[in-house]
Amino acid sequence: MNLNELNMQDKNDVDEIARRYDNRPGFELVSVVEVGLPVTKINLTALTLVRKPISPIEEFVLKAINIGLSLLEEISQFLGLEELIIKEAMINLRRAENIDLIASVGASIQEWKLTKKGQTTLEEARIIIPEERSYQINFDKMLWKPRWYGHWEDNKSLLRLINLKKSNILEIPYYPARIPELADLNLKDVEKIIKENEKDGKRKREQERDFKRDFIGLKKIERRENFFQPALALVYKQKQGNDWQITFTIDGRISEEHESAFTRSKGPKKDRIIKKLKESFSTQIRDTKALAEEKFGDEFIALAIEYEKQIDSVREEIHNRTNTIQTDIDSTRKTLEKVNVHEQKVALEEKLNNALEQIKQLQEQLKQLISSTPIRFIKTYDHRPLFEEALKNSQKRLLIISPWIRATATNQWLVNQLEKLVRRGVKVFIGYGYGDKDEEDRRNYDIKAEEAIQKLAKRYPDNVVFKRLGDTHCKILISDQKFAIVGSFNWLSFKGDPNRTFRDERSTLVSDPNKIDELFEDEITRLI
Repeated sequence: MNLNELNMQDKNDVDEIARRYDNRPGFELVSVVEVGLPVTKINLTALTLVRKPISPIEEFVLKAINIGLSLLEEISQFLGLEELIIKEAMINLRRAENIDLIASVGASIQEWKLTKKGQTTLEEARIIIPEERSYQINFDKMLWKPRWYGHWEDNKSLLRLINLKKSNILEIPYYPARIPELADLNLKDVEKIIKENEKDGKRKREQERDFKRDFIGLKKIERRENFFQPALALVYKQKQGNDWQITFTIDGRISEEHESAFTRSKGPKKDRIIKKLKESFSTQIRDTKALAEEKFGDEFIALAIEYEKQIDSVREEIHNRTNTIQTDIDSTRKTLEKVNVHEQKVALEEKLNNALEQIKQLQEQLKQLISSTPIRFIKTYDHRPLFEEALKNSQKRLLIISPWIRATATNQWLVNQLEKLVRRGVKVFIGYGYGDKDEEDRRNYDIKAEEAIQKLAKRYPDNVVFKRLGDTHCKILISDQKFAIVGSFNWLSFKGDPNRTFRDERSTLVSDPNKIDELFEDEITRLI
């Protein structure tokens, strides 16, 4: 793997998901955690019934003709069905060559009779064959029911426990903590999953297309294998209280079912997760505040807390107003679909556009409020856009202090952006390194990422300072006099401390030029 092969698509997706769902009324999104939701792959034996695809009405028409009835009226009266229904069934049977008009020996008129094919069809319709078949399904252990995860052949996204441990992904416990038994499987749920799995599936045999298969029972479970569905846990804390809520996103969408299941679950594993979350959040808040006070002073940080309250208040008000407007937008769109009068359509479209403009103005109002504050706290998903802005738009100086350098973040794009800055005359200062363990944990492509910056520093010695400090637990980003960020976000690795399960990076952003200059002067002495 080289730097060009690494990109931040997954990272950006996580940030986008966090930003999208940081809108729960009365709650603050405090952490985003990569998790594995428990899934069991089950091989089972089901008892099925197989018969030819002939409708019940057509079957009864065949039976009526077979006992000597021939006229449409006779068959209709015999079966107690409307003549139109009988006529349609007979047309289908004729097209399928199951019946034909045939004159008996010595008879002068033709009557409806079963053809040889029709006799075979009727015989096969009478014989329903029970058959045992093996199937594979996925069982969601949080929801405690079978669940569709795509075609069995495409279940490559499911992870094993060893994958979770290697990637430091949190295992979500399930309740009840036992293996799924045959009694836990609902026949209708299983049948639905199997039919979905076999629809256009690779295992579908040509000869099976002519048969209808009904599931009449589940006989036994042959094998179970434990896997995990990759997901994100979004952790919310009540703003004016101590209530916590955890929801899960799968493929970028919130699963309310899994949120409810986790809320209902019990057990020591869940208790430990909640305890760690609270401890991690408290530690993060404490450390962020302490570091900000150390760098900017107590009084300035007190301002940040006040600004945070103002921003939260405006954000909540805008969120509520936006929801009201969105409800009106949805209603207007539905009405638009039904209206045919041109003048009414024009009026509704104008109303719709005005509502959309209102939402845009509210969002701009919040954006201006945030950008006008001289100091504020930022969340995990705020860091990446600010980092990209610094890499693209710094004019005079860029300072980065980050403990770890990892190829997942320090990719070719980042190195190219640094070189573009340097060529424009921007001074770039980078300090990194955090103890010997940092060296041990690096992989080959991480070493190459560091070497890429070293080469840049050698090519532009007058504009690039790249120094290993060895004790850099602090993380800092300074772009000109535009902003300085101090906190826990690792600018050159993004993954952060591998021993931390919960990803709740927080920082303090300052846009006061004097404070930025003071911080820059303090940090530059360590680098030159």
